[in-house]
Amino acid sequence: MVIALLMALGVDLIVVVGILALVLGRRRWLKRQPGQFAGAIRVRSGDINGLSAKWQRGSGRWVRDVLVWNKGPFLFRSALIPVDRIAGERNAAVGELKRLGNAPVVFQFECEGAEVEVAAKFEHSDRISSPVRSPGPVSTTQPD
Repeated sequence: MVIALLMALGVDLIVVVGILALVLGRRRWLKRQPGQFAGAIRVRSGDINGLSAKWQRGSGRWVRDVLVWNKGPFLFRSALIPVDRIAGERNAAVGELKRLGNAPVVFQFECEGAEVEVAAKFEHSDRISSPVRSPGPVSTTQPD
């Protein structure tokens, strides 16, 4: 349907195939990065350029104490979030997040006066919290 519409508008099929290859190649490259995890992010309080208060899907990974968040669906735009510390951890409420497994975990981070929540599958909770440690122990027990 989309291809037919683009062809009707005069876009060559080779251009459509090229764009598709570029998007899929970028997604594949990101998945191969060490510590990469898929999830969702939102700003709980404060203001961070490029992020909103609504859950946004994407891909994240850590570079030292900076969370590099690639925004979905094409994963071309990145947000760099310097994180000060983990503010907390909780299990996601039923129906709060979709496509993140049965028991997604949500981490709250403090960053320059704002609070950000990052959610991912329970299996990836060690990837979310690994570079930034809170003063107290963080529980990573799987809910029933």
